[in-house]
Amino acid sequence: MPTQIQLEFDQFIKSHFAIPLMLLIFFSGLEFTPLDLWISRHFYDAELHQWIYKESLLAETILHTGGQYIIYISAIGMLLCLLVSLRTSSAFHRYRRELVFLLVASISGPIIIALLKNSTHIYCPWDLALFGGDKPYVRLFDDIPNNLPIGHCFPAAHAGSGFTFISLYFFLMAVKPEYKLYGLYFGLALGFVFGAAQQARGAHFFSHDVFALAVCWFSSLLLFILFFRKRLKWA
Repeated sequence: MPTQIQLEFDQFIKSHFAIPLMLLIFFSGLEFTPLDLWISRHFYDAELHQWIYKESLLAETILHTGGQYIIYISAIGMLLCLLVSLRTSSAFHRYRRELVFLLVASISGPIIIALLKNSTHIYCPWDLALFGGDKPYVRLFDDIPNNLPIGHCFPAAHAGSGFTFISLYFFLMAVKPEYKLYGLYFGLALGFVFGAAQQARGAHFFSHDVFALAVCWFSSLLLFILFFRKRLKWA
């Protein structure tokens, strides 16, 4: 039988919704401080008018392009595990619901991020006039100038593709709760590494990564509740 999840309602909501929401509000506020620009200026050569690591082997080839392949391979692996679980003779059969959750939760964050990127007017650092581009510096709640085109840069998609593995935290909570923190650490580490690489290239600000993290966390949380609400024992 699948693992019976026993959680105290108040504690679950506090640790998985209330505290992350407060952290999101706090870190989102950092966008209106000099932090984003301060970080980005470390990677931009104002004299040469170029991003120092935009085409570097580590940031561009390994962590960006190579990271995309890691995501594709992982998604294929999840799908194959799910397909194998449909066979009654498979050892994965008892976890087929959990595997459906894992796949759906892992793609939900990137899908939401893609939709937001196609509707927000926030630009990448390398597009800004501040860094040799031709676009204005627009933050999340700023007034949008007339006829300003969509920025296609917020939230951060590549960082989000790493943070989406936070779904492993919730998957392991349903399957092996004692290992759930490993899933959380892996998702956070991969997201922040991918995010740092893109910041170094001039592709994103730190606040873009924070919002991508929030999208991945809350989408996985909502799906976890929807998938396993009947198995949750609210003490």
